[in-house]
Amino acid sequence: MVRFDRFELDLNSYELRESGRPIKLERLPTQLLILLIERPGELVTRDEIVQRLWGENVFVDTRQGINTAIRKLRVALADDPDNPRIMQTVTGRGYRLLPSVSGPLVTRKGECIEFGPPGVPFVQAEQRAAATPVTTRRFTRIYLVIAPITLIPICVISIWLLMTVSKPHRPAIEKRITSNSSEAPVKWAVVSPDGKYLAYTDPTGMYLRVLATGETRQWKLPPGFIANPNSWFPDGIHLLAMRLEGSMKIPSLWKISIFGGSALKLLDNAGPGWVSPDGSRIAFLRVPEFGHELWVMGSDGSNHHRIAVASDREGSGFRISQIFPVTWSPDGLRIAYIERAVGPSPTPFDDALFSLRTCDASGDDLQVILKDARLRPALSWPEKNRILFAYREDIASEHDDEGVRSIEVDPASGKATGHLQTVATGAGRIGGMSSTSEGKQLVLWRMNTQFQAYVAEFDAKTLKLNVPRRVTLDANGNVAEAWLPDSRTILFVSNRNGTWNLYKQAIDETTADLVAQGRSIFLPRLSADNSQILYESRADPQRFSTVSLLRIPLAGGPPKLVLQGDDIVNYQCARLPSTLCLLSRQQGADHVFFSFDSERGIGSEVLRIFGNTDNWTLSPDGRTLAVFPGDHRIRFFSLENEAAREMKTVTVGDWRIEQGDWSADGKAILMESFTPDGRSVILQVDRTGKASVLLEGDANVEFWWVIPSPDGRYGIIEEKLPSDNNAWLLDRF
Repeated sequence: MVRFDRFELDLNSYELRESGRPIKLERLPTQLLILLIERPGELVTRDEIVQRLWGENVFVDTRQGINTAIRKLRVALADDPDNPRIMQTVTGRGYRLLPSVSGPLVTRKGECIEFGPPGVPFVQAEQRAAATPVTTRRFTRIYLVIAPITLIPICVISIWLLMTVSKPHRPAIEKRITSNSSEAPVKWAVVSPDGKYLAYTDPTGMYLRVLATGETRQWKLPPGFIANPNSWFPDGIHLLAMRLEGSMKIPSLWKISIFGGSALKLLDNAGPGWVSPDGSRIAFLRVPEFGHELWVMGSDGSNHHRIAVASDREGSGFRISQIFPVTWSPDGLRIAYIERAVGPSPTPFDDALFSLRTCDASGDDLQVILKDARLRPALSWPEKNRILFAYREDIASEHDDEGVRSIEVDPASGKATGHLQTVATGAGRIGGMSSTSEGKQLVLWRMNTQFQAYVAEFDAKTLKLNVPRRVTLDANGNVAEAWLPDSRTILFVSNRNGTWNLYKQAIDETTADLVAQGRSIFLPRLSADNSQILYESRADPQRFSTVSLLRIPLAGGPPKLVLQGDDIVNYQCARLPSTLCLLSRQQGADHVFFSFDSERGIGSEVLRIFGNTDNWTLSPDGRTLAVFPGDHRIRFFSLENEAAREMKTVTVGDWRIEQGDWSADGKAILMESFTPDGRSVILQVDRTGKASVLLEGDANVEFWWVIPSPDGRYGIIEEKLPSDNNAWLLDRF
């Protein structure tokens, strides 16, 4: 047994106890803890940790292993990395057990490890006894007589201190309140003001759950009425829901009752929304540009007016600025929201800068109370002087594990008055949170959803896609966006080792080979002559660091820099005999296309388009550029002699399209969209805008893109695959 601070550690069972309460620890975190305890106050370097935990011959990602072990220790010990009381991080070097934790302890022979002075290794109690000289043993006998008398007042004082001094805050425990399988992931969940009900949505519909009994029933809604619960009215009977209509998924806000009956439409082209505590007003977001403007209206849908606009993006280097989510203060006098400014390049990680802001109900008196890349878009204001929000646990890792933190605020001014405090920790992203009216219960829903790569074969007769087969069997994120020339091997990025690295894998194999490693690698492409792999990398995605466009020989070798920039959005090359490669940049309000060469870097300007045009695709022959404005349209541009002219714009019926890739023969574009009832589909659209469905997904499947192999036989289909997406309850936070 090892005792330190207020904890006990059983070396046999690896069980950590606090006041007799067991906290299970895994082997590696336990061994790391013992190493720190053995050297109180000293710096233990990362190299020393690797030697102790893995030894000489190590074939694992020790950096991520150490980060994970430290994170689990901090959770077990309730040790805030920003304000540590047990373990201190020495950036870039290692960790230290703080001196205040260590000190002499009374031990029983053969049972405990005894603290010694800093720098002196620990030894078992019986070893110390055996090493004691005979000449000192009589003093030991005298000590054994005197010590109990001396310890009595010390014990009394210690007990009094434990009873009167408040214990450090310990993270709240999350209690699961839904148990949906991966086939029916929870998508939205909100708790009623009185804490009696949970309203939530999964692919099969919207449900009402009685929290006390677990009784659950499907909400009675009209046929074809697809809705997500946003916020409860204070009566605990009516719910504000956002309905998504048609393939464009246009939102509208509705008021519905737990007793059924007719739903009341409040406003079109609006959602999601949040009801004020007194039920008199609703704060909501407007479309078509989701999240750019924050509005307020009466609870009956009247008098809607704008109160806030996301920060100006021109010249900022940001691709998108959005407001989401929103919450009211308990007295209804102020509104808090998170503003998200997204970097210029679309990536598999959330490369955004978040800020927590408050304003009064008229939009005045704006206060920016926190700017932090670790903030995440989930928010609640359960008590008048305390705001809760989602927070990324480990800034060094590119896994999406988020906890809940709080900050104290002045309810009158909306300004921050305290420091961040840890409320809860957990695995997976937090999609949203809501609290009861008295602030005693908090409900959050977690999204453990990852991108995964599938491959489907085009049917030779029907030309439709057969049932996709999953290729990337790793449970972490796997984003595939390119084929090798053999049409049998895919290139993808994965965060399976803690950061996004580049891999290749044959479609008939189950394991992948590492191609390039670094920091935040994304967007693999092939050069026009198929001799080079192009990819981007960032030193720090959380701070909008410069994007480096790199190339690496297809046959293997060290990467080399092609060019750098903080405004690179997308790039793509045609195939021989064309040698054209295009790169797009966001420059103020314009999206600008340049030619570039993998050896010589940036070339001349080819095209300039007003607005944010993230998604485009270059035809295999390099003659046509297709641009997707994000609605029903595709804009076609002809490319000749590295100059562009607009040929035509086609409208693809009622299908909403956001991105696409040319078919292998360059005659059509493959893209994802949604049916009117919300099912994800893969479309083939010819140059006239005529669309046909190649593949329709199940209710919980969401396609993101399809990229054909060079020979046109297969397609990479990227899907978002849910796992444990459920709602959780925190009783004491």
